[in-house]
Amino acid sequence: MAVLAVDIGTSTLKAAVADLDRGLVATYSEEVPIERPEPEAAEHNPRVLWEVFQRVVRGVLAQAGEGLEVEALAFSGYLFGLIPLDRRGEPLSGVMTWLDRRPARIMPKLLEVVRPRELYERTGCPPLSIYQLAKLLWMKIEKPELYDSARLLLDAKGYVLLNLAGEAVMDLSSASGSQLLHSRRLHWDYELLESLGLDPSKLPPLKRSTEIVGEVSRDIAEKLQLPRGTPIVTGVFDGAAVTVGEGALGSGIASSHLSTSTMLRVTSSEPIVDASDEMRFQTYYLFDGIWLPGGAVNSAGVVLRWFRDQMGQLERIVGEATGMSPYELLSREAERAPPGSGGLLFLPYISGERFPSFGNQASGVLFGLKEHHTRAHVVRSMMEGVVFNLKIVGEALRENGLPFSEVRVTGGGARSRLWLQMIADILEVPVKAAVSCDAALWGTSLIAWKSLGVISDVKRVAEERFEPEVVVHPDEGSAAVYRESYRRFRRLLDAARQLFIEFSA
Repeated sequence: MAVLAVDIGTSTLKAAVADLDRGLVATYSEEVPIERPEPEAAEHNPRVLWEVFQRVVRGVLAQAGEGLEVEALAFSGYLFGLIPLDRRGEPLSGVMTWLDRRPARIMPKLLEVVRPRELYERTGCPPLSIYQLAKLLWMKIEKPELYDSARLLLDAKGYVLLNLAGEAVMDLSSASGSQLLHSRRLHWDYELLESLGLDPSKLPPLKRSTEIVGEVSRDIAEKLQLPRGTPIVTGVFDGAAVTVGEGALGSGIASSHLSTSTMLRVTSSEPIVDASDEMRFQTYYLFDGIWLPGGAVNSAGVVLRWFRDQMGQLERIVGEATGMSPYELLSREAERAPPGSGGLLFLPYISGERFPSFGNQASGVLFGLKEHHTRAHVVRSMMEGVVFNLKIVGEALRENGLPFSEVRVTGGGARSRLWLQMIADILEVPVKAAVSCDAALWGTSLIAWKSLGVISDVKRVAEERFEPEVVVHPDEGSAAVYRESYRRFRRLLDAARQLFIEFSA
C-alpha cells in the first residue's frame, strides 16, 4: 500500500511516495525561499509555499510512475511557524519562521507577566523567543492592526492543510512546540493566554497526529494528480517524524538528525522537564502517550557551510572537478588533526543558540589558536564543538532520569564517518547511522499507515525497519581526551556567557 509523505522544512519542501514493503520508492524536493521584508524578519511567502507544495507533489508522483495508487497523504513540518489569516482564510502576512528574530524584543515584557520557570513547567518549552507564544505577543504589541485583523493563526503545515482539506487544524505534536499548549493537559493553555491578553479563539482546533482531517477535493486532486477523495493525515512536526523514522521509540535509544542544525531526543511516558534552573531541554508530545524530551542545537552543519563559503575555495574547486562533496573533503582534512584538535576549542554559536539566559546573544568563538594549528585543527574543532553541545543536552537528559545507551543518526552530517565517531567518543555510546534513509519522510509514512489501520504498532514496525548502514563504537583513548576537552569547553562557555550578554548590549 502506497502513501504520499510530505515534509515542509524551513529551507526545503520534500515529498516521497512510500510503499510498506519497498520503502521510499520516489523522492522529490524543492527549496523554499526565506523572505526578509524588514530587519530581523525571516518569513515564508504562503502563496509561494503552496505553489512549491503543488510542484513537489506532482514531481514525486511523476518519478514514482504508474502502478502505485496513493492511499493517503500525510505531513510533517517545521516547528515555530506562525501565519495570521483573515475570516476567509486568506494570509495577512508571511509565515514567521523560527529564524525570525523580531519576537526577541518583547521577551522581557512576556517574562514580567509569566515567570520563566512557570512558563517552562506549564508548556514544556524553555523561555525562548522562537516559539509561537512570543511571536503572537510580538504581533499584538508591535503589529496591533495585524493582530486585530487575524481571525485564525496557523503554522506552515496548517496553512497547507487548510488549502487541501478546507479544515483549520493543528496536531498535538506541533502544538506542543508552540508554547501555547499545556503539556500535561494537552489543550490550549487558556490561563496562560489570558494572562498575556491573547485571544485563544484565534487558535485552531487540536487534532491527534494520526487523525484523518479530510479528503483531497476533486479540484485539488486534478491539480496534484492525486486520486479524488485521498485521505489527509495531520501528521507531526519534523523532528518527531525523524524519531519515528529512526525507530528510536524504545527505552534507552536517543535520536539525532545531523543537518544544518541538530538535536538529541529520547522518549518518555510523561512530560519531563529539566530540574536545573538552566532549563536545558524541552519536552514535546508525539502521540499515544509518548513525549519527546530533548534539545536542539542551532549550529551544526551550518558551521561547515560557513567555513566552506568563506575559507573553502579549494574544496569547492576540487569538488566541482571530482564530483566529491566539499563537506566530504573538509571531513577528510579534519581527520588529519588529533582528537581534541590540539587544544583548540570552538563555540559554534554562529546562529545564536537555544540557551534561555543568553542564547540570542551567543556567537561563534575560536579559542586557543596558536601558530602550530592548521586548517585541519580548525575544521575538527568546529565539528567537535557541535558534538560538545549535544553532550550538554545528553548530560541534562541523564541527570533527569532519561539515560540512553545508543544514538541513532540520520541527515547529511551522517555521511561523515569522522563526525559519527566523534558522537560515539564524546557521548560514550554506540552510534547507528542510516545515511540513505530520509527519516522524516519514512516516519511520516509510518504515521500514515497507522492512521489507515495498516499497522497498529508503530514502535515495533519502526524498530524492525530501521537498518543502520554504519555502526561505530566509542574509542576509549579518544573518549578520555574528549572528557578533558569537554571540561575545558564548558569552562570556556561559562566564561563567555557574560561577555555575550555584555557585548551585545
